[in-house]
Amino acid sequence: MNAFNNLLDDVEDLEDQSEVVNSNYEFEVIPAGKTMGRFIEYIELGKHSGGSYNGKPKPDAEAVRLTFELLHPTKNVREFEKDGVKIKHGQLISIQLKKSLSEKAKFKKLFNSMTYGRPVKHLARLLGDAFLMEVYHNVVKKDGKDITYVNLDKDGVWSLGAPRVCTDPIAETYADVPVPEFTFGMKLFLWDKPTKETWDSLFIDGTREVKKDDGSVEHVSRNWLQERILSAKNYAGSSLHHMLEEVNDLPVQETVQKAEAEKPLELPASATEKPAETAPAKEADKPASKPATSAEDALAALGLV
Repeated sequence: MNAFNNLLDDVEDLEDQSEVVNSNYEFEVIPAGKTMGRFIEYIELGKHSGGSYNGKPKPDAEAVRLTFELLHPTKNVREFEKDGVKIKHGQLISIQLKKSLSEKAKFKKLFNSMTYGRPVKHLARLLGDAFLMEVYHNVVKKDGKDITYVNLDKDGVWSLGAPRVCTDPIAETYADVPVPEFTFGMKLFLWDKPTKETWDSLFIDGTREVKKDDGSVEHVSRNWLQERILSAKNYAGSSLHHMLEEVNDLPVQETVQKAEAEKPLELPASATEKPAETAPAKEADKPASKPATSAEDALAALGLV
């Protein structure tokens, strides 16, 4: 958490989420039922379409993505082998919500569930925290097949709560439930306070093959998360926009300076003649910043794992 301190020290200045203001990756279907886990990602995505209601478009809205690593030792933890070494990871479940602080909003209800009365003003403060929760299944028909979706809420009620159980309902005594530490690195991205390190940690390298209706195969970037943020309707002129422009300019400026330094000193032919000016480099409309390390090791470079 030390690498996040500079961001978290004044996170409440960006937004006080304690106030009331009037899709999951399907590698394997996560088992339904009670489980435990830790909160590992809080990523603000910028402003996107708010969808529609009764045929009428809803206003654009800020979106946020939260991810939990489920750590029930028999239900959720899986063992993998990488480079001859066996490693264990918990299953991941992500939630994308409209970041609304109205009392009836799903985000606000989730905030209340995750803070359970604690004096917390921003969900990012809870990164790394442990929770008891319940996974629900929702099965729908799609193209004649049953598709199972997993959720952490049912009928508008979130299942996340404190990692403790009641041992005596009469005496109202409780016991803490031990929750394993997370195995994936934490990720934090604040729309109004982006940093190169937190931006780079979102990068996903490589492409994937998508089969089109005509049978042809298209290679699509896996870097969907950064691309999703770059497509935000309030990206132009945002803090992220300015940061990426500055980062994108640095190598160009350094290259020009190095090239100029390597040239032999030439004096103009006359006192009034000026040396030729270097044409400015063109800037990308929406540049994506690739991290210096791989996506898997991005947080290791920050000292977070």
